[in-house]
This record gives sequence, structure tokens and C-alpha cells, in this order.
Amino acid sequence: MPDYMQALGKSSETAGFLISSAMIVTIVCCCSAGWVAQRIGIMPTVAAASITMALAMMLVAGAVLDERAAYAGAMLMGAGWSVSFILSPLQIIRHLRPAARIQYLTILSGSQMAGLGLAAPLGHFLANVTGSLAMVYVLFAIACVIVTICVEVARRAMLDLPAVPMPHIEITVTATVALVRKSTAAPIAMIAIAACTFSGLSTYQSAYAASRHLNSDLFFLIFTASSVALRFSLAHVMGRLPVHRLALMLFAATGASLVLFIVNTGSTPLYIVATAIFATGYGLTYSTLNGMAVNLAGDHGVSVPVTSQIFTLAYFLGLFGFPLVGGQLIRGFGPDAMLLTLLGATALNALLVTALRVKATTGDL
Repeated sequence: MPDYMQALGKSSETAGFLISSAMIVTIVCCCSAGWVAQRIGIMPTVAAASITMALAMMLVAGAVLDERAAYAGAMLMGAGWSVSFILSPLQIIRHLRPAARIQYLTILSGSQMAGLGLAAPLGHFLANVTGSLAMVYVLFAIACVIVTICVEVARRAMLDLPAVPMPHIEITVTATVALVRKSTAAPIAMIAIAACTFSGLSTYQSAYAASRHLNSDLFFLIFTASSVALRFSLAHVMGRLPVHRLALMLFAATGASLVLFIVNTGSTPLYIVATAIFATGYGLTYSTLNGMAVNLAGDHGVSVPVTSQIFTLAYFLGLFGFPLVGGQLIRGFGPDAMLLTLLGATALNALLVTALRVKATTGDL
């Protein structure tokens, strides 16, 4: 997007404004996605979100004719992406036993990470081939139309499959209060904290790397490649491990990576090792905690689809909210202060999952 805006004679701030406006719509649509799905169904809503994304891509491409189209496209992009992101896990949860959910949620998150990681290099490749950045968005629009067709084919194929009843998909105050009063709230709090860790480390990676005279591109390259590879390669064993022990191991790996980032004074090999360990710890956390949350919801009679959506909302809040705090820490005290804060947050997560494990062992969960 920044490259596209610059090609149109706009500043990089324009791209930032477009992305920020999309994020606002993302949060709003996340809260209303369940309301729509409650009335027309999960898969039809995901299909509608895919068509919305296709229209968004075409509007962004149309910015070559009228720049105002990009603003409308950014809004629709936030709407389509957020609805698809928050509802897609529900279809997996709906058709799978609790023991199998973590495995396939891991595959889903791996696919999402692969798409997020490959979007920029794929876009640059297509721009070089076609000679036009606008044509990249046209091709992305075609891809979204193909996705819509695939979603409809999948919907029809799933009609006769066994499914968990989901009579209450819409997020309501009553359902949210019931969720908060149960142990289900713990993994939701943990994903918000974990999202803060990722957001802080990725958003301010350039500042950290500059303080150590390192190349921040290495972080993003190693993190994306490692997390995608791990999610696909380890998905089949994720559901077989005790979930509380697995989460504790992942938090320990995340904490160990943060310690390595702190003690590193400028070693590139240590930088790569720390990034790979972080990709292992954080990269497998989302699906593990998501599976834990929805399984706890089922055990306690709390709405499973509402739990899944609140879980994703908590993730977004941590992801988009922490950079404000992280920026203040870096400006006031430097990158190490932020890293120490993230280490403390990871330790808090370890305490939370330990408390859940104790409750599960004693039968109080």
C-alpha cells in the first residue's frame, strides 16, 4: 500500500491513514459479525465477506482514476477481512471434536500467517510482472472471488456433516458477562497479553535492531518462515499434548526468546536464534489458547461461538493497543524497558496457565 500510494504521488502518511481507518472498521465489524451470522449462517457470511474483499481490492485499484476510491476500499477491506478472520474458526469448531480442534486451528492460523507474510513479496512480484501496482489489486480481487466460490462449495459439502449446535452466535452483553465469570476468561486474557508481546516486538523491531546495529529484516523473515513451518509441521501433534502443559511450554519459550533479545549486544546469530525461539513460542500460542478457550466454554455451558469471537477481539485489542504503550516506553526509557515489560507480561501468562492447571488437577475448574 505505501508503494502504491507513492506511485500515485501521495505520501507514506496517506497509506498509514488508510490502514488505520481499516483497523477501526475491523474492530467494529468484529463485534457485529456474529449478529449477521446468526441470521444468514456462518459460511454465507464468510462468503459475503470475501465478496466485500473483492470489491475493496477493485476500489483500491480504482485509485488510479480517483484517489477517493482508495478510502472506500480501505473501509471495505477492514470489514471483509475482520468478518472472515473472526468467523472462520467457528466452522472448524462446529464440525470437530474438542480433541481435534487445536490441530486444525493451528493449520488455519498457519494459513493466515502464510497469507499475511507472503502478501507483500507476492504483490511486488506481480507488480514487476504486470508493470502496474493497480493490477496487483485487480488480481487480488479475482483471488477473493475464487475464495467466495470455494467457500460456497465447502458450505454445500458440509451440509450433511455432524455439527455442534450453535444457536447463539451473536455477541451480547449477557453472553459476555457469563463468559467473564467463568474460567473461560483466563485464556482470553492470555491471548490479549500474548498479542501485546507480538505487537510490541514486531512494531518496534526496527528501533531494537538499530540499538544493536542489527538488520530488522532478519526478524520478519525468520519469524514468518519459522512460524508458518512450525504451524503446518506440528499441527498433527498439537492436539495430543496436555493443553495446559503445552501452553506453559510455549510461554517459557517466549520468555526465553525475550531474555535473549535483552542480553544480545549485537550478535546476528543470537538474533536469529532468539527470533526462531520466539516464533516457536508465540507462533503456536494462538491456536493453543483458542482451543483451550472454546473447550472450556463447552465444558461450562458458555456459548462456544461467542467465546471464539471474544477471543479474537481480545487478540485484536492487544495487537492494536500495545504499540501506544510500547512507544511511550521506548521514548522514555529505550527498547530494553519495553522488552522487560513484555517479559513481565509473559511471566503473568505463565502464572495464569499454571493457576488453570492447578484448578484442572484439583477439579475446581
